[in-house]
Amino acid sequence: MADEITTVVEQRAEQKSKTTTYVMVACIVVLVLLTMLGGILNVGDHLGAAHPALGWVFYGLIAVLAVVGIVIPLVKIAKRPIFSLYQLRDEQGHAKRRWCQMLVDNLVANADLTDEEIAQLNGYLQAGDEADDLLIDFFKTHFVPRIDEATKKSATTAFFVSAVARSPIISMVTMASLCLDLVREIVEICGFRPTNLGLARLYTRVMISALVIGGIEDSDLSDLLGQLMGGGAGARAGGIVLGATAEGFVSAFLVFRVGVITKRYLTAEDGPARMAQLRRTSYREALALMRTSGFMQTVTDAMKQAGSTVASSVATSAADAVKSTVAAAKSAFSFSRD
Repeated sequence: MADEITTVVEQRAEQKSKTTTYVMVACIVVLVLLTMLGGILNVGDHLGAAHPALGWVFYGLIAVLAVVGIVIPLVKIAKRPIFSLYQLRDEQGHAKRRWCQMLVDNLVANADLTDEEIAQLNGYLQAGDEADDLLIDFFKTHFVPRIDEATKKSATTAFFVSAVARSPIISMVTMASLCLDLVREIVEICGFRPTNLGLARLYTRVMISALVIGGIEDSDLSDLLGQLMGGGAGARAGGIVLGATAEGFVSAFLVFRVGVITKRYLTAEDGPARMAQLRRTSYREALALMRTSGFMQTVTDAMKQAGSTVASSVATSAADAVKSTVAAAKSAFSFSRD
């Protein structure tokens, strides 16, 4: 009887947690959408006042971005089976053969594997109670690096878009689109997705990230970046003054966090991942991934190349201006002599 009461209480608590999460997600989504809509209408009105065609082109581009960057990723994620690595073993640590078989079948069907890797996976199914450990090791070796690379790619895109756009509404729409597409890509790499409740919490994190980067003030960026990167506003990486591109780095960091949290949801080994714990550990892991993934070097090289191109263009323009000035001076001197 006591066990039944405990079970009922736990079920009610879980249901209450789900309801709270869904309500919170709905509120955040509505807030983000209203904020985006207000900014979009404001920009569209200004462009429409300049010329009606500009306003329609702007709204068309926003609609395409919303469909491609938000709607399509959500649909693709929803179609994937619900799974996580902890389901490969029971509470005593024994491999659950049915779930191991399901994982192998899913990876063969949805992941890009060679014939040798497929044979290796099928061989693991014959390993008895060691099957779960072998499959988890295989997954971490072959798929986690792909997840980290996808996260780096999305973060790099977020950096350059935010650094160049310098517009809150564009940054907000871009962040929501990039983060949702990153979740979709990670889910496609793994071949499975978190539970509906896990997805709801992930989407909450995505929308909060979009709000943060869309509402952050320029005066706060240098201080926030200094905290993230372990230095002050004058911190440098590869000769780049970080304060000048602070918004880009903050956007990249938020994308790294979304990638890390999504990865942890899907690769949890010892039970369902807890968002409260993931929020605490994701800061340090996101920073570590920023440093070790090659992101900083990629950004540094790209900006150095851009700076070199700009400097070359400026030097060429200055040389042309000098030549024109000299030619004009010679012409004027010749005219005065005549």
